[in-house]
Amino acid sequence: MKFGSALAACAVLCAGTSAFAQQAGQPVPNIANYQELRKSFRIGIRVNNQLNGFDQSARFEQDTIDDIIDFLDPSVIATVVGFQNAQLGAVSGVFDIRGATAVAGYLQNSALLTVSIVSPTGQLVTQRNGAACTFTFNGVNRQQAFNAFDAAVDDEGTPTSQALLGCLARSFTRFSPADPLAGNPGSLQAQLTRSALDLTNGDSLVEQDAQPEGANTPNDPWLIGATYNTGSAGRFDIGRVDARVQRSFRIFEGNRALLKFDLPFNYARINGIDSYSAQIGLGLEIPLIERKWSIEPRIGYGAVYSENAGSLGHILQGSITSRYVIDGIGRGRLIVGNMVGYGQTLDTPGTQANINPDLKNWSLRNGVAYDLPLKARLFSRGSSMRASYAFTQYFGSDLRNDSFHEATISFGIRGREDSVRATRDLIRINFSTIQARGYSTYSAGIGFRF
Repeated sequence: MKFGSALAACAVLCAGTSAFAQQAGQPVPNIANYQELRKSFRIGIRVNNQLNGFDQSARFEQDTIDDIIDFLDPSVIATVVGFQNAQLGAVSGVFDIRGATAVAGYLQNSALLTVSIVSPTGQLVTQRNGAACTFTFNGVNRQQAFNAFDAAVDDEGTPTSQALLGCLARSFTRFSPADPLAGNPGSLQAQLTRSALDLTNGDSLVEQDAQPEGANTPNDPWLIGATYNTGSAGRFDIGRVDARVQRSFRIFEGNRALLKFDLPFNYARINGIDSYSAQIGLGLEIPLIERKWSIEPRIGYGAVYSENAGSLGHILQGSITSRYVIDGIGRGRLIVGNMVGYGQTLDTPGTQANINPDLKNWSLRNGVAYDLPLKARLFSRGSSMRASYAFTQYFGSDLRNDSFHEATISFGIRGREDSVRATRDLIRINFSTIQARGYSTYSAGIGFRF
């Protein structure tokens, strides 16, 4: 919807109180009830001229980040409210940019344009250097001030543009429930942590070694799987497809240690906006007690990209994981997993845009899994059931969600009894859920070993 038609339609309904001048700590005003809108980019604009009593407000929503700064262009505003109101009246704008909030506008009779990145409660977000995320642009008139702002954000190499983008990136990870990079359970940051300790598949060294002698092959089989996820986080509807390829190798003669190669990647659609991410992980699982206890140091790297969301980022994470098997729990066995990791976001090579939120976080992930062979046979093969639960918590940089819960139940079909892989699940069907504050997803997937 164009600015003009929406503002004109809302002229009578939204007329009322005086325009605001945002101060640190002052709650962000809900101009024209813009917070009722559901799309990723939602905007409230108000024009109030004390010289003639003019007062109109309007709200807008968009699917992409394109052209949102035009809502501060006095030449566009003038087409609706007139030249005098656009150039002399107080213009107040609130921009919810997929969970990050910016307030911007001009005071009465002033050409100075002020843009600030704030929390939902109105506190100013800070830059990497600790400076407040507030920016001013001036000129002989408002059009010149806006043109200076437009030129600054159009050139990603300018210091102002870099600082503004950096402020938005930090705000996304702190306040957005659906940022693709970090700060929530569906982000790349969380995916790296979950990959480091995944209790859903039973692919650890100690679980494979807890099999009859002769059941192990020199190298682990390929593991390939895919999962479809659906859920919501506040106003954001989430659909995601996760895929994963894994392979393990025995690299030391006479030693059961496994070198693990892991390649997860996904496609997500959040409120109609596409994003893509990929990871690469390399770990070495080392047995400390045969068939009982292993540790796995691991390093993982991931990248995410979304053009329409304005998101591009990279994360490097190191971790160490412990897995311990307790046999004889009924007919099954209990696997206890613990992980500690450290990750940080990286600058993006090949671009001058400063969109690194400068996150540095420790992560703890602890969980259990119960693996149970079933008496039922499917297609003349053995079957199994596996249930797992994990709790993840982050420490360090502020995040929108610093913890989340994950629960999974899965069913597997095993190899034929005359195969060396008779006690391994060749096909596994998974059902899981992830729950956090203001975040909920459910998923179903299938995986194969061969």
